[in-house]
Amino acid sequence: MDCTTKPEADLDLYFAWLARFEASIPQAQDVVSRWYTSAALQAYMRYSWFKASTPGEPALCLAHIQVAKDARGQGYFARLVDRFLEGSDGLQARVLYLENIASPRFEGWLLRVGFQRCTHSSDQFSAYYVTR
Repeated sequence: MDCTTKPEADLDLYFAWLARFEASIPQAQDVVSRWYTSAALQAYMRYSWFKASTPGEPALCLAHIQVAKDARGQGYFARLVDRFLEGSDGLQARVLYLENIASPRFEGWLLRVGFQRCTHSSDQFSAYYVTR
């Protein structure tokens, strides 16, 4: 991935894509997953209403996310979380899940910004969520 756009502009595109993705999913469906790829971000996500920690709440789960090398260290991911929590993105999702967190430092950051560890997480493959 080559980062050719500024983080905010790319996040605008990402959240617009998320809104279209979300709108395409009938609530009766169990889980729908998709890949998103741009110059700065590659993400595998799932959308459902059936997550164990927040049943019945529309939830977006980022199961894999990779920020382009050129975009790292610019607060890209922190801004993604902030924008979700602000709720001005037009999404119906009320919960953001992150899976397969491997970095203890990143886990500490998640807890500091309000994420909770999922009770079904294992030590090797931890998952966290935040509700807005």
